[in-house]
Amino acid sequence: MFFSLLSALIVLGLYILFLKNGMVKNWQNIPDNKKLLDPWLMGGMLSVTATTTTLTGAAQLVKDKEHQRIDDFLITPVSSFLIHLGYFFSAVLIGLIMQSVVLCVTWIYFASSDNVTLNLGILPQLLGMLLLNSLCASSLNLLIVVFTKRVTTLGTISSIVGTASGFFAGVYIPIGSLPHMAQTLIKLYPGTYSASLYRRILMHDQLISSFRNLPAKELSSFKKMLGIGLEWRGITTASQEITLILAVTLLALLLVCVKVTKLRK
Repeated sequence: MFFSLLSALIVLGLYILFLKNGMVKNWQNIPDNKKLLDPWLMGGMLSVTATTTTLTGAAQLVKDKEHQRIDDFLITPVSSFLIHLGYFFSAVLIGLIMQSVVLCVTWIYFASSDNVTLNLGILPQLLGMLLLNSLCASSLNLLIVVFTKRVTTLGTISSIVGTASGFFAGVYIPIGSLPHMAQTLIKLYPGTYSASLYRRILMHDQLISSFRNLPAKELSSFKKMLGIGLEWRGITTASQEITLILAVTLLALLLVCVKVTKLRK
């Protein structure tokens, strides 16, 4: 579980060592820009954390299949779907715990280094997002592992997912600075919308404060560049992003149900 946090820790390290100074210079006209950019990174890290840690949790299913332990469960009266739901909720719990750890660690670090303060009133929203993000990431990762038969294969998949999740969450390179084709590709990834929702919550108060005396056009440009809302025909709203994440979660679980029904037969 600890090593599943490596992707998130790498994101934090790259931000501190390489990305932060450049981004601060790019937005130097914005007051308290560090207090904006730090929560922006936190949102991306939480999205990445859910993706990588829930995949590690769901990986137990592949190990059980390879060692034929899953057969022992399948001969019981319990349905295949409920058995797989056990793996699913295990991954959800792992995702919740690990996201909470990352949230606390980064919150403490940025509070001490850049005097970043977060309103405790946002905690209910954050807890809801932690759960929603874990559910979505776990359902997608469960869909991956039900089609994976070997632990070695899953290791390769985990490496790809760990690397790509940071890119798709828009933490290595801000989404708005990417070519149109890359932006379109990123918009197809549910974790991008999770990162956007986290950023809406974490950056809300500071956005109001920092852009109070600046033109509304600059705020719109800032949000578009840093992936706070994604542009389709218009900029997505929070409710649209939540609906999309829930729809992806239900679709993934439905596909898992179809697959495991065939497995039992």
